[in-house]
Amino acid sequence: MRNKRKNRYSKRTGRKADGIFGIVFGISLALLVTVNLLSPEKEMSKEEDRRLAGKPRLTWEGFSSGDYMEKNENYLKDQFAGRNLLRNLKVTLKRLGGSREENGVLIGDNSQLLEKIALPKQNVLNENLDAIQHFAEGNKDLTVSMLLVPDAANVLNKDLPMFYSGADQKRMIAQVKRELEESVNWIDAESALNKHADEKIYYKTDKHWTTTGAYYVFEEAARQLGITEGTAGKYATYPISATFNGNLAAKSGCRKEIQEVIEIYTPLEGDTDVVVNYVDEQRKTTSLYESAKLESTNQYEVFLGGDTSVLDIKTVAESSRRLLVIKDSFANSFIPFLTPHFREIVMVDPQYYGGTIEDIMETYRITDALILYSGNTFFQDNNISGVLNSEQ
Repeated sequence: MRNKRKNRYSKRTGRKADGIFGIVFGISLALLVTVNLLSPEKEMSKEEDRRLAGKPRLTWEGFSSGDYMEKNENYLKDQFAGRNLLRNLKVTLKRLGGSREENGVLIGDNSQLLEKIALPKQNVLNENLDAIQHFAEGNKDLTVSMLLVPDAANVLNKDLPMFYSGADQKRMIAQVKRELEESVNWIDAESALNKHADEKIYYKTDKHWTTTGAYYVFEEAARQLGITEGTAGKYATYPISATFNGNLAAKSGCRKEIQEVIEIYTPLEGDTDVVVNYVDEQRKTTSLYESAKLESTNQYEVFLGGDTSVLDIKTVAESSRRLLVIKDSFANSFIPFLTPHFREIVMVDPQYYGGTIEDIMETYRITDALILYSGNTFFQDNNISGVLNSEQ
């Protein structure tokens, strides 16, 4: 009899607990839905340093193709209330479990974060190589140089996570060199950086090279770019920030506590006056550095204000040469080394530029061209061929 009473009591207690749990869960779910409905849509994530997905417009074409559903799913993920808390919890649990990778970022030794080496999209790579060859062969009067910068995971082997085995970017760069060396003036950035792998040539929390890394490659590139005067020992270095925490920390949620130094190199001699024209924005400045960016979430944008479609830099260099630079963001901290040696530098970022290279060649009296890309971007960016090919 006592056991029966005990069993009935246990069942009543269990049903009551289930009921309480159901009520609490229902209230929590209702609150969560309400908060998500009332929360304003966010454009940017400061924590991840990226633009968040906006609410997609419903069309029959998008719905029937499945594109709307995919975009709506990304929108719900990005705009979900409390996503940063859940993301940080996820990162912490994975780290406690021994994970050495988060969101495409390798958690390396010596506090080093490294962007994973991306496998090339073969059709994109072939189109890019064909477009570069076509451009070089169609402009025989230009000296066309190619500078392909290896990513940190290629050079900083000692900092890679133990037992990590990724794509071989050295082989991929060697393939590009074989394909292009008869068409372009190849600049060996990989060897220059490997010589200084024990120095801070890449940021620990950001994918970009440091200004020191860019300088070492400039020393290697100077002669091949026709810069005859020596460059060693002709620069002073100045720290402009000691609070930099880069895009890999934002992307992975790791090493957020690290603060790094950003330096600039300034020539010790000569006149460094410039006029920088942001062509599409119709804005001009007299500095290669935009100090306001040091107060933003992406301090690397202090170099030239970040990426833009077309940038025209006029200098007071004695040279009459005019350089076209087709580039990604790695070029932004490299360009200041070139301004004393060219009368004009025109920068084109294919990710933002909607015209063709003929538009640029007709507008500016270009004498030299430099294609400067990081490995990961070059092997995946399908915008390069679109800009270099005359047919749109």
